[in-house]
Amino acid sequence: MLTITYGRKEENISEVGPDSSAFISCVTTLANSFMGLRPHVPKASERAQRVQLLMDRVYTSGVGVLREIVSLPAPKILRLYDVETGEPAIHKNGRAAKIILSLDTAFVTSTEYLCVRGGEFELIIRQFIDVPNKLEVSTVIELRQLNTEIGPRKLRLDYGLDISAGNEYLGTAPWLVARHYDITQCYSNKNGFSAIVTTTEQKLHYDVQLFSARYASTWSCLGQSCATSVTFDFSQNEHHPLFIHWKVRSEDCSVGLEISPEPFNFISSQNEHQARWDKLWEEHDVTINASYKPIELGIKYALFQLLQHGIGAYNHELGFISPARGLTSPYHSGATFFDTELHKCIFWAWNDPRVAKAFIDYRYHSMEKAIEFAKSTGFFGARFPEASNDHGAENGPHYVLSYPDADIVREWSVDEVLHISADVCYSLYRYWSVTYDDAYMNARGYKIVAECARFAASVFKWSDKKQAYVINSVMGPDEYHYHVDNSFFTNYLLRWCMKFALSLISYKCFPEISANEIKNWKTISENVYLPWMVIDGVSIPEEFDGYAILQDTELRNEKKHGPQFIDEHERYSAEKLQNFTSKIIKQADVVLLMSLFPDDFSDEVKRVAFNFYEPRTVHESSLSYGPHAVLAADIGKIDVCADFISRASRYNLDFTPILNYSNGLHLSAYAGAWQGLVEGLAGLRVAEKRLYFRPRLPSDWDSYRFMLYFCGQRLMVSVLADGIIDIYCGGKKLTTECCPDGRIYICGETNDFIR
Repeated sequence: MLTITYGRKEENISEVGPDSSAFISCVTTLANSFMGLRPHVPKASERAQRVQLLMDRVYTSGVGVLREIVSLPAPKILRLYDVETGEPAIHKNGRAAKIILSLDTAFVTSTEYLCVRGGEFELIIRQFIDVPNKLEVSTVIELRQLNTEIGPRKLRLDYGLDISAGNEYLGTAPWLVARHYDITQCYSNKNGFSAIVTTTEQKLHYDVQLFSARYASTWSCLGQSCATSVTFDFSQNEHHPLFIHWKVRSEDCSVGLEISPEPFNFISSQNEHQARWDKLWEEHDVTINASYKPIELGIKYALFQLLQHGIGAYNHELGFISPARGLTSPYHSGATFFDTELHKCIFWAWNDPRVAKAFIDYRYHSMEKAIEFAKSTGFFGARFPEASNDHGAENGPHYVLSYPDADIVREWSVDEVLHISADVCYSLYRYWSVTYDDAYMNARGYKIVAECARFAASVFKWSDKKQAYVINSVMGPDEYHYHVDNSFFTNYLLRWCMKFALSLISYKCFPEISANEIKNWKTISENVYLPWMVIDGVSIPEEFDGYAILQDTELRNEKKHGPQFIDEHERYSAEKLQNFTSKIIKQADVVLLMSLFPDDFSDEVKRVAFNFYEPRTVHESSLSYGPHAVLAADIGKIDVCADFISRASRYNLDFTPILNYSNGLHLSAYAGAWQGLVEGLAGLRVAEKRLYFRPRLPSDWDSYRFMLYFCGQRLMVSVLADGIIDIYCGGKKLTTECCPDGRIYICGETNDFIR
């Protein structure tokens, strides 16, 4: 059984077995911003063993895409067998394996029961990643003989690397697997072994230290494996621990094959690790008190995975690429998408702005690639791609293959998604509004804004028919409709991008823009066509031009777990990337837009838009729940908001198909859950350099608490009831002022933060 715990809270998630092993190894991923490690899972299937270790910036030429993140081998148990006969240990019938992911300690512990030659054994493995900014892992393996009355046994354990890790096609198709590495050298001594794993572009040095009194030998089969064999003699002890510490070094920082002669202190490392996580939880904790409902542990799990993948990201020299599934899966080939800007970046702006800045720095250092991409597709300025790889280049598959039906499907998002540059601008705007980091804007921010605005202006074309500037044949965030004209989301975001740039033109460090170009930006931004439609007597944004006249779809009023497909035909059409001809929506562009710009639309427009679009939305995208939570809170649907927060925070725990899982963790859904809680329920906003809240409490919650960063200060915010909020800074309770419209401001102190 997989169990997730936080303190005394615990929840059973899934039985442990071959069919669930890929899911369990994904859900229990241990990570920092440099590496993602899938821990040991008993009875791991072939698919589960394909994803072991992913590393930041370790990519290579891909299959079906320009580049893909490399699925690397991780040191692990290769075999456990009887010394005298060579008979392998097998799992004991009737004794289920157990795995515990402890969120507060960032530990994964597995327990399994084995038998060989009549002997019964308990195998316990505990793992953790040592520090936020290093590629180091600590493991302790404990082996205990349970039935000593039959006589002691002698077992041998082979621990090392093999070549079972590999990349499935696009990270999800098991019928085509590529191995992008070789084990090319191996060296050993009494302290362990060192191996060189070579990809087409890098040499990675693995240093593995093992601490046990009984070694048999170290052996290697170059290109296939490298391992150390350890013998456990139960005639001397019933219980044998084996302490392991391993790290990965890049070629740049390597001095060759080496194994540290210094003994590794597991207890000291564990204590330091625990102290770090205690501090992380203290600084970033989110707590929901809801009478033990699933949301309590769900929000902890979401936060845990976000913290793992983000802390230390500011140590990356060229900025931080945050893959769609983090470092939990090669799904989407390790590319990053707009959800990084609209969800993860905003989460980090409020939690550790250095991490948010690292995300933006990745885009800054990719600027030349974005400018090249714009030119190659007939535009100007910086066109950031819909899917961006480690080099910052466009990385989406143009065609998707399937087997055994030999089908080829065109993937249009590569060509038709045009809003990414505006999303990058928006994340920069949100970072600036939280930090007032003028130095960064002067050094890099204004250049990003200028090039994004230049791209936005080049996308619009004048339409005599509309007497306005339009964008034809695009795809918005809703991937169920492509080749559409005038996506409201796309037109609005690109218009906003130009207006944002125009508001900064007079700033000293803004790049010099010609008078003609400024005039062009003004003309276009003041004459952008936006489609509207009338629903229940209220004019609301139309998803795209002509959406209103499409055939309606069956409403999804009764909610179920997972995507809200009405039937298998809808599901099949979505899987085959078909262009839907009805009003069905994968994720509502208009709802997302209103969550980004809540003050740009009236309460009535937001209410009617939400009530119209939400029942027509499948929520197949994990990105859908967070924006719906924010907008639901805005229009007073507080319990609906709470449900969306729960769905977002528990996206993988509840809604993932467990059998033979091929995807990764949906980190942006987790960031969306945080946004739904903080920007939705708590109503967090910044107005004229002042924070304000409009706190609401769901009917079946008792209270909630979160931390946030603003202008160099960390605040602890507790919502105790509708309109009742406590705010602390450094142990001091801040004075608040309540306005008639429900807004609650911090009195005076916020201005002190800015000064």
